[in-house]
Amino acid sequence: MSSPEDAGSVGRPHDAKPLRRLARSARYLLGGGLAGLHGLLVLAFLVLVAALSLVGVGLLLAGTASGLLRRWCGAERGRVGRALGRRIGSPYLPPAPGAGPARRIADGTLPRDLAALLQRIVVGIPLGAVSILVPVLSVQALALPAYWWAMPDGKPAEQFFVITSWWLAAASGLIGLAGLAAWWFAVPAVAAADAKLLERLLAPGRDQELRLRARMEEQRRRSAVDLHSAELRRIERDLHDAAQNRLVAVSMFIGTAQRQLTTGKGDIATTLAKAQDASRDALAEMRRIIRGVYPPALAEEGLVPALGMLADRMQIPTRLHIEAPAPTAASVDAALYFSVAEALTNVAKHSGATTCDIHLTWTEDHGDMRVITTVTDNGHGGAEPAKGTGLSGIESRIEALGGTVAFTSPPGGPTAVRMELPCES
Repeated sequence: MSSPEDAGSVGRPHDAKPLRRLARSARYLLGGGLAGLHGLLVLAFLVLVAALSLVGVGLLLAGTASGLLRRWCGAERGRVGRALGRRIGSPYLPPAPGAGPARRIADGTLPRDLAALLQRIVVGIPLGAVSILVPVLSVQALALPAYWWAMPDGKPAEQFFVITSWWLAAASGLIGLAGLAAWWFAVPAVAAADAKLLERLLAPGRDQELRLRARMEEQRRRSAVDLHSAELRRIERDLHDAAQNRLVAVSMFIGTAQRQLTTGKGDIATTLAKAQDASRDALAEMRRIIRGVYPPALAEEGLVPALGMLADRMQIPTRLHIEAPAPTAASVDAALYFSVAEALTNVAKHSGATTCDIHLTWTEDHGDMRVITTVTDNGHGGAEPAKGTGLSGIESRIEALGGTVAFTSPPGGPTAVRMELPCES
């Protein structure tokens, strides 16, 4: 049974519908031709910038040229990945603070990007043209005998050669059949070979993969440090602004009761009752802070029941969907719990939604178990992370454990936050 990715790939011999595979392959080659024409414009701009750099002016456009080439490669990476039925990773390092165009150009990806650009121009444009011309000319060759038959007597017809007899007309028909047969069998194989060649140029090389892993590990450590610092600041703020104030109130009431006991003036019982109420408030606040460090429900019941409690406390009807649960580390449970809690808070405050869904799916990826959590609402959408929707805190928690976060919120909705984490972190 083939996966959805397989169904969208080119040149797969096990495809149950050859006609659909042929159409996908022809569409891929035609898209390659159009990408080659676009690549010609990109190449012309790169050559112009390189020429202007000899006099210093082009250096001002180096960043624009580099970004243009990378966007072209990114589009091709997505197109080729869809054709092959698998995702092609980006070889580019995450932008370092203060990194300029020279840093981006010197990261080792420029030669491979230029090779992919030239390959698409030199190979992609001819293949795209051939993928269109061969079937068109073959159909014309097949139709030529009927055209010659309809011509007045003694008047020839011309396609690849002048037709003046039925023998030549039959030869034209055979040429048309041969062209269609060659197109039928060759297009999927050529498309698959072209996609795999381009994948080798667009996918990260071994050195680039090592650099990417090093940068991702550095970013992960930075996220972990930032998250830890933010958590310490939050706990300090909660202790200072809430628990400390309530303990000060307890101390003040006890001091007042002592003075009343010494002077014999005032209602000591009322003051002690106020002190007792203040101590209860302080105890409740301390419990709230402790739950914010690691919720007791999470420690005692586990991730799924704890998320169920979050869903039950939502004012908006919220459903929890679980698929193939597997054990996860305590750090993963905590990261997902607080991330889902933050996402649900955003839904309640900003989305205007009437329903919300939480999906948890455990899946195996190359022998490693991963948990994928998605929070979706049917609100009005249009949310932007830059405007303080809390996504930055979610990203810090998830990325600190080597996970990824994807956020979609088109105008009109729905809004979805997708978090993916390894089960062991």
